[in-house]
Amino acid sequence: MKPRNKIQPALFVLPAFLVYFLTVIIPILWSVGYSFFSWNGIKDMEFVGLANYVRMFSDGTFKSAVVNNLKFVLLGSSFQLLAGLFLAILLSHIIKGSNVLRVIYFIPCIISSMAICQIFSKMLSAQPQGLVCYLMEKMGMEPIALLANSKTALVTITLIDGYKYCGLYMIIFYSAFVSISKDVLEASIMDGCSLLQQYRYIKLPLIKNIFSIVVVMLINGCLKTFDVFYILDNKSKSTEMVATYMYKTAFNSADFGYGSTLAVFLVVECLTAVFIIQRLLGTAKGEGSE
Repeated sequence: MKPRNKIQPALFVLPAFLVYFLTVIIPILWSVGYSFFSWNGIKDMEFVGLANYVRMFSDGTFKSAVVNNLKFVLLGSSFQLLAGLFLAILLSHIIKGSNVLRVIYFIPCIISSMAICQIFSKMLSAQPQGLVCYLMEKMGMEPIALLANSKTALVTITLIDGYKYCGLYMIIFYSAFVSISKDVLEASIMDGCSLLQQYRYIKLPLIKNIFSIVVVMLINGCLKTFDVFYILDNKSKSTEMVATYMYKTAFNSADFGYGSTLAVFLVVECLTAVFIIQRLLGTAKGEGSE
């Protein structure tokens, strides 16, 4: 039923739209404008046209950051999706103490990134020896500084980032599982459906829309990742992300024009990724409904 007064719904949307416009749209437009200038924040702005964009696509560090970002998106999204789904399945079958376990699993999401990174940096430290290197030595293995090794740093930080945020997706999947009608599940049990068959043919298909939302959230979040990588390793080229490179360019090097160019690329990259995912998921839904 359509509302008779079309202005009234718009009034409810207006406050949220103003906040979004002031905090998201305007900064993006400013970044687009600054990207055509060379400016260090003190001297007068110098118009350089597309020079910053030409510089970006010929920048070796930027190219490495894009590749690292794509690796992180692939590994981080897969890990967080599977870990969140596994924890949600585990919780849905635990009766006693499930509330306590939900809180325990979700705690890393609400702890600050700095605290999480400090804990893992101490555990993974080689000098002084941390817990992980100590256990490796006791098992007869050669201790490796996982965060200092260019071959293992990206994977290690990806898993730490996944540990922090997989609890969020656990809650989303768990909420989806508990919302499934018990009548449907009881009917499947009466028909002789096993637990694995329940998940394959009933539970997972019924929450496929939740998967779509989670995938968009994961990929969008991974493309914009900043805090964990910057705290744990902000000097190594092997773990450079587009967001960390943008921050260091703009604020450490005081190159706001080029930093704004990187910010524009990050926005376009995220919008393009979300558009492609929605198109692919929409196509898959359309094929499945035929």
